[in-house]
Amino acid sequence: MSLPLPSVDATKDVWREWAKSARAEVDWEGTSAAIVEGLRHWLVPNHYLTVLVFLPMIHEVNLAQLIENDKVSRYVATRTPERDGDLSVHELGGPLEVHRFGFLQPHSSAPLVSPDEIDVALLPGLAFDLFGNRLGRGAGYFDRLLRATRPDAKHVGVVAAALVVDRLPADDHDIPVEYLATEEGVIETA
Repeated sequence: MSLPLPSVDATKDVWREWAKSARAEVDWEGTSAAIVEGLRHWLVPNHYLTVLVFLPMIHEVNLAQLIENDKVSRYVATRTPERDGDLSVHELGGPLEVHRFGFLQPHSSAPLVSPDEIDVALLPGLAFDLFGNRLGRGAGYFDRLLRATRPDAKHVGVVAAALVVDRLPADDHDIPVEYLATEEGVIETA
């Protein structure tokens, strides 16, 4: 059973504990399939060329079916540094390796891609709010990466609907997303 929803003035750490608890109750296989279907219908008519995806950690949306069934878009993913530093963006399609925290990422030999080539960034998060604020794990990796994307790049939070709340705490350095993709569809944020 998940923790009760925190108050709007609770800290990010309190919200992270709630989100981790709530995530354990989501049917990630069914949720992932529905989100992929919605993203497929949203992406294809817009003809986005380079799409940043994430390779899922436990209790995250799995976008594998989106990548495997789309023969038009170019898919890229991030590599997380072993220590301090910024995310780098690499071509998908080659070998993957396991990061020391246990998630898959493109192998270090995968071709590097400039963040300004990204048309759409599909982003994970522990939770999102209706204003597009993203609750991450606290390292700021994706906020720094989004600053390097083009102003016209679309930023999409990808998450189960149960993890979308009215309002999350946000700092000045947090970069909100313009869209949310849940099993209920893709919507614009407030």
